[in-house]
Amino acid sequence: MEILIESTKDFEQDLDRFKNKEKFKIIKKLNRYVEILSKNKKILETQAFKLKEIKLSDDYDSSLYALIIDKDIRLILTIDDDPIFNTTVITLFRVVNTEDAAIAYTAIAESLYQDFSFKHQEIEVSPS
Repeated sequence: MEILIESTKDFEQDLDRFKNKEKFKIIKKLNRYVEILSKNKKILETQAFKLKEIKLSDDYDSSLYALIIDKDIRLILTIDDDPIFNTTVITLFRVVNTEDAAIAYTAIAESLYQDFSFKHQEIEVSPS
């Protein structure tokens, strides 16, 4: 399975705030996680965790995770499988200090899952 890594503007801005030594550590650890993921996704799930339980509906689960870079740094990302293209897409949303991780995680979850606020949302369409 191919792995595609995408990053957001927020992630890029966050990364720029770190010193070169920390940037190297973040990228090195991310590469290690990608290597683990390519071999066995179950192993990665022991390294990644969900800061909050997000229940979308009976049909969907959140793919939002936090990865531990070190005791002071967390990487907020999604890991999504695309079976049509046989690809796993990793989207990097934020890289933050540990004390800011819960706030960043919640903000991203609210942004990503705003359309899932109701289990079954009905849309009323009026005739033209």
